[in-house]
Amino acid sequence: MPEKEPKMPEKIPQLEKKEKPLKEKKELFSYWAVLSTNPEESIANIAKRKKALIKIQEMGWENFEDFKIRSMKIDSITKGSREKRGWWDEVSAFGWPSPKAVETIDGQIGLSGPVFGQTPEIYNWQAVLGETNIGDKSLFSLDIALLDEKKSWGTREGADHIIEQIEKNIKKNKLNVSFPHARSLGQEALRRALPDIFKEIKKYVWEKCYPMAAIDDAVANLEFRLTTEISREIDQEMDKEIIQGLKKREFDEKIFYLGPGAEKYLEYLKSNENKLNNFEFQLIEKNLDKLEPFINKRIIHDLGPANALKVIPLLEKQLESQKEAAYVPIDINPAMIFAAAANINPKVKVEGKILDFTEPLAGKFEAGPKIFSLLGNTLGNGDENYQKGLLKNINQAMTSDDYLLVGIHLKSDWQEILKNYKSAQGREVFLSAVENLGFPMNKIELEIIADEENRQIKAIVKVKEDLEVKGVRFQQDEDLTIFVSQKYDIGELGKLAQSAGLEVEKTFIDEKNQYELAVLKKGK
Repeated sequence: MPEKEPKMPEKIPQLEKKEKPLKEKKELFSYWAVLSTNPEESIANIAKRKKALIKIQEMGWENFEDFKIRSMKIDSITKGSREKRGWWDEVSAFGWPSPKAVETIDGQIGLSGPVFGQTPEIYNWQAVLGETNIGDKSLFSLDIALLDEKKSWGTREGADHIIEQIEKNIKKNKLNVSFPHARSLGQEALRRALPDIFKEIKKYVWEKCYPMAAIDDAVANLEFRLTTEISREIDQEMDKEIIQGLKKREFDEKIFYLGPGAEKYLEYLKSNENKLNNFEFQLIEKNLDKLEPFINKRIIHDLGPANALKVIPLLEKQLESQKEAAYVPIDINPAMIFAAAANINPKVKVEGKILDFTEPLAGKFEAGPKIFSLLGNTLGNGDENYQKGLLKNINQAMTSDDYLLVGIHLKSDWQEILKNYKSAQGREVFLSAVENLGFPMNKIELEIIADEENRQIKAIVKVKEDLEVKGVRFQQDEDLTIFVSQKYDIGELGKLAQSAGLEVEKTFIDEKNQYELAVLKKGK
């Protein structure tokens, strides 16, 4: 993983333009310029252009190339290998080095505008992170292209599909009143609009897909594919959730895996202080033979994989008796999937999913025997309603042939448990999430406590002075609960599972009663 969140390799100019009055515009792509085929225009043609100008202004636009992005979506991320090729592959037919596709990102964009249509048109796009080797140096570029419905890359067919739709929009809105060649007008409009459209796509790709993670040495030669539900619509829903959390003064665990929080969490997992998860790993390794009947010929769907270290023994066990194995890591953050894939045996086929698994999962997985894994006490990252809701959600995605492997922290020595969360790296995870929410670090204090009555570890932000975050006011001495980790009594998971329509098939508990693994199936 990269040491810090990737930034745009180029400076993004301000996208807002101050429009001058029409009569002051010079050499702009306006009706006055584009509709002119001859500098010596007749009075009649000028009148027609004025009519067209009035029409476009009534539609709320100034220029043909004006556009608004109505939607943005990322459908898939395909990771390619950076493995060095022979000289015969390094040089293209034109004699210069040809780029390798290190990462290919496919998505859709909804555009409206004078030539794109008042009703948003959906266009497919593709972003390719390419690597060109010149001697010992590697040069990277992120190239964007709009595609047709067949996803033809840079072909005339791809361009024609877009231009044909633009031509229809121009004729439909009667915008070519003095310029009969709507196709030529559309081509020029698209040519002028594309640079700004591509800037917006590129900015979104860098923000959401972590392209620099694809060139990290840990995953340099790996190949895998991720399907995603990343979209501006979901971003807006997440923003609403954050505002609601600020107003309620409490959050669920998702905020820790957004932005740089994911990286901090991965660093914590590597630390010596992370003893609780080590108990889980040891419990899995010790009981591999007993777990084999539940994982045999089933595809592991790992909910919240982190670095995937705890499922590696399960995958290796599968490879002992199977010619091949597949692994589906599922997380809200692509950085987590890259971290998981970096540790997986190359013999295992990785096909991840970027989605929020606290949202409905039914119908989102391919048919076939599966075992879902919910490890690392992920179940306990919320109150009882959260826990029941998560189990019900997973249950609805399961068939009678599927299993769910759950790992939970048991209630034990509270002081020992607190040490894990109060460590320097543990605190960094919490503080990173708080800073990402927008709290000024000099105006808050972080307190990590054990709520023994409710059997929970809590991370609480104490506000030292009045402040405002994302439009929500906080007063001095107010508290905000940003993290809850439930600790369980032995046997409690069975009751919780039953309330969600599941039942316990097998349980495993370590000798010190600190951790429990349970295999669940759909109830009868």
